[in-house]
Amino acid sequence: MKLHDSRTHDKVSMERLYAYCGITRQGFYQAKARLAKEQEIIEKLLRQVTAYRKKKDRRAGSRGLYYNLDIKSQFDIGITKFEQIIALAGYSLMPLRKRVITTKSCYSSRAYPNLTNGLIIRDINELVAGDLTYLTIGKLRRYLFCLTDVYSGRLVGHCLGKQMRAEEAHCALIMWIDLRGEPAIMDLCIHHTDGGRQYFSALYLNTLKSLNLKISVADNCLENGFAEQRNGLIRNHFLATLDIRSESHFNKSFDKMVYFYNYERKQKRLGWRSPVEFENQLSTMKTKPEWRLYDFG
Repeated sequence: MKLHDSRTHDKVSMERLYAYCGITRQGFYQAKARLAKEQEIIEKLLRQVTAYRKKKDRRAGSRGLYYNLDIKSQFDIGITKFEQIIALAGYSLMPLRKRVITTKSCYSSRAYPNLTNGLIIRDINELVAGDLTYLTIGKLRRYLFCLTDVYSGRLVGHCLGKQMRAEEAHCALIMWIDLRGEPAIMDLCIHHTDGGRQYFSALYLNTLKSLNLKISVADNCLENGFAEQRNGLIRNHFLATLDIRSESHFNKSFDKMVYFYNYERKQKRLGWRSPVEFENQLSTMKTKPEWRLYDFG
C-alpha cells in the first residue's frame, strides 16, 4: 500500500509495480478493500470494548470481553485473533498491586474451625462466604457486606451501610435467606467468614443457629480468598463504572451493578455463563462440576 501511495513521487508505473509484486490490478484493489473492511471492523470492535469497560467492567480482560461481547457471532473472529487485536491496539491491562493483609478476627470466632480446607462442593447452597469491604467514590464512603454462594459465584446477599455494624451484616444475611428459602439451606450450608465481630454478634449468630448452619472461620484473609476476590472485583472492576449523583443514586446504581454481575457477566469458571444462567442450567446437567477448595491445613 505504501508503494502504491508513493508511485507518483517515485515515477513508477502501476503495471510495473504490480508485476514486480506478483499481483494484478484487480487483486490489489480487492486486497485494499479487504484491508479497509478489516480496519472498519477493528474500529467498531474497539469502540464496543471501550464502552463495555466504561459502563460495565473497568478491568475486563480480553478473554472476558470476547465472551461477554459475543465477538464470535458479531465479527466471526476467533479468540486468538481477538487477543492479538486487543494487544496491538494497546488495550491490554496492567496488573494491579496486591497486598496480603492478615485478618483480625474477634475473640468469639476462635471457637469455630475452618471447615473449607480441601472441601469439595457439588451444588449451590453448600457453602456461602461472607466479607466486609469499603467503597469510596469522591467524598462518599460506604461499607459493603457481601455473601457469595461459592459454587456458582452468585452474590446472594449484600448491604451498603455508613457504619460497620451487625445490623448491616444481618441485612445481607436476611437477603440470602429470603432468596434461597430456609428449607434449601437449613442443616446443610456452611457459612464461612474471616471472623469479623459483626458476624459473631448475638443478632447474627442467633439467626445462623436458628437454621442450624455450620459456622466456619478463616485464620487469615487467604483462607477467605473467594470472598476477598469478589470484593476486589467490585472495587477494581465495577466501582469506577457506577454513575454516582447522590447518596440514594449510589444504592440504586450499586443494585444495578449486582444485577449485571449475577445475570449478565459471563465467567470462565462457569463455562462462560453468568452465575444465574449457570444455576438455572444445573438441573439439566448430566454431571455437575465439582469445585475442590485449597487445603491450607
